[in-house]
Amino acid sequence: MIPDLRARLKAVAKEASKPEKKLECLVRDERFPFPEGDALRAVTARDLRRLGLETCDVPAERVLYLDTETTGFAGAGTVAFLIGMGWLEGDEFVVRQAFMRDYPEEPAQLALFAEKLADAECIVTFNGKTFDIPILRDRFLMARMRDRWREKPHLDLLHAARRTWKLRLGKCDLGTLEREILGFAREDDIPGAEAPERYFKYLKTGDFALIEPVMRHNAEDVVSLGRLMAHMANVYERAEEQQSMLDVLAVGSALEKFGEPERARRCYRLASGSEFSALARGKLAASYSRAHEYAQAAETYQAMIARGEGGLEAYRTLAILYEWRLGRPKDALRVTEQALAKFSGGDFRYHVQQNDLEALQRRYLRLIRKE
Repeated sequence: MIPDLRARLKAVAKEASKPEKKLECLVRDERFPFPEGDALRAVTARDLRRLGLETCDVPAERVLYLDTETTGFAGAGTVAFLIGMGWLEGDEFVVRQAFMRDYPEEPAQLALFAEKLADAECIVTFNGKTFDIPILRDRFLMARMRDRWREKPHLDLLHAARRTWKLRLGKCDLGTLEREILGFAREDDIPGAEAPERYFKYLKTGDFALIEPVMRHNAEDVVSLGRLMAHMANVYERAEEQQSMLDVLAVGSALEKFGEPERARRCYRLASGSEFSALARGKLAASYSRAHEYAQAAETYQAMIARGEGGLEAYRTLAILYEWRLGRPKDALRVTEQALAKFSGGDFRYHVQQNDLEALQRRYLRLIRKE
């Protein structure tokens, strides 16, 4: 018995001493012709700031474009079974995809991503702040690879796209932007919402044909991030040249938000000659007010009133400017009287809420007492 036991123990020890088979995920690299490469190389720190990222100049080749396909849309247990990474290399755009053929391959997949993340100076995603990055950060933690995670400056193009085109397009998903802004439509593309179901079927059947369309969809998403980035930088550099005045207005608002009020005002003035005059002049007047340039703000509101724009709010704001910012209570009273005359009558075109009318009357009485 003893010799037999010793032999069995030696056999077990020998088996245990064998190196474990290292699991590797599936890796696929593709190269795409990329005419927008020069435009990406021309992107400066100022361009990035206009899009919402405060950073220094970043070499175009050190920007990592990222998109994932996951087993769900949020919550515990959601796994990124496909990580798509893209970067500019020469006159081509390289897309590397790390696919998890089964759950045990996740550490290998995350390690591959960690290597590329370490080389990058910033990340560009589309809805990544809400979706991709939190999921990946959690997966690194769950895989006990937290030390491999690297926080990087992160530009989420969804937020920049909404600031730029939501006023005109309303919907700013990537497919809409490809059609309406970049000018192309995909052929035989699957909806991204199908990806989880296809992956689960693949795990059951092993049929990789279910995954091929998902990988193609993901690769096209990643390339579109680079194209969108190049296009958006150009839009902000040539804000006044945009064909839609709604785009000019939206870009103007973003420029003001990120510290370029004079360029923003040029956009507002340009749009004030269009059918969106009221909106443009309102933005221009508000811009002057925020900069404490109250005389210019008052002149803009006067012009709006003369054109019949802005409704009661234009009168109310102008009266406030006269009374509290410019020290001209008589002019404030005059504007308030004009507003009462216009909005207190029975003309349905100038109907206002009763509480707004009562506030106007209280302002009038208070200004009278100041006389």
